[in-house]
Amino acid sequence: MPRPVRAESRTRSAAGAPPLHANVADLRALAHPLRLRILELVAEAPRTTKQVADLLGQPPTRLYHHVAALERAGLLVLKETRQNRGAVEKWYEAVSRQMGTPPQGGPKGRAGKSARRAVAVTALEQARQEMMAAVPRPGEEPALLVRLVAAGPPKVIAEIRQRLYRTVQDVQREYHCDESAVRAAGDDYERWAITMAFAPVWPRPKRQRRRSGRPQRQSD
Repeated sequence: MPRPVRAESRTRSAAGAPPLHANVADLRALAHPLRLRILELVAEAPRTTKQVADLLGQPPTRLYHHVAALERAGLLVLKETRQNRGAVEKWYEAVSRQMGTPPQGGPKGRAGKSARRAVAVTALEQARQEMMAAVPRPGEEPALLVRLVAAGPPKVIAEIRQRLYRTVQDVQREYHCDESAVRAAGDDYERWAITMAFAPVWPRPKRQRRRSGRPQRQSD
């Protein structure tokens, strides 16, 4: 991601929504599975709260305060209002199609750490549930689950992290994972999610420094 996008300056460009640099407020707003699903559906195409509720199988009244929280955090914006049978429909759009922290790292401090932990638990738990439910029927594409432990010096690990991050950006750009793809597919489309985790799996080794002027003790 090229640069942070502040809440007061986020706008949706003609080429698609800008990537989201999560700050503490963003992460706290997203640390709820229902809010994450709301944001994903509205990022797919502008929708009303009722339309999102219908897609999620939830009553609209359960979603109103979640939508309000996402709007306060600057993750959803009101695109337009329409009159429909005497009622006013509010159409929302998302400022980003993805959620995560940039390669350079996320918000700092204790609050940032707590918020990152909360949103990580939310995203990974949702991914776990989706994987458990993804039992393919004959002829369907199975879900993809890969675990690879990479070992190397810090420079190599940083390069792998950057490459994985760019891969997600390339998939989004190359396959047009946006509103236009949904419109082109009509009713014949599926939603698949990419949830990527790249983190240390063991405590990092302590680098032992030689004391200057003292030879290393040899073991017998």
